[in-house]
Amino acid sequence: MNQELTITLLDKTLSVACPPGQAEALLESAQLLNKQMLKVQQKKPSASLLNVALIAALNISYEMLEYKNQHDVNEQSISQLSELVSQALLD
Repeated sequence: MNQELTITLLDKTLSVACPPGQAEALLESAQLLNKQMLKVQQKKPSASLLNVALIAALNISYEMLEYKNQHDVNEQSISQLSELVSQALLD
């Protein structure tokens, strides 16, 4: 059964449902989002709360895709190196 967690984003308190065992990850995610929202708000103090949240979410999504792309490149490089090692051992 889900538990209720209280998180705070830009001084706004929200109650959210959280799956069992995921509270720590959800709270960490909320902290990350809050930090990003604070950065956006500092750069654009006149932006609405919705715009701050959307820009913060977009920034986090971009960073996530960058990490994913780098991970994919690293994984491909490791695979190629593994194949080269295997070939060298066979020769």
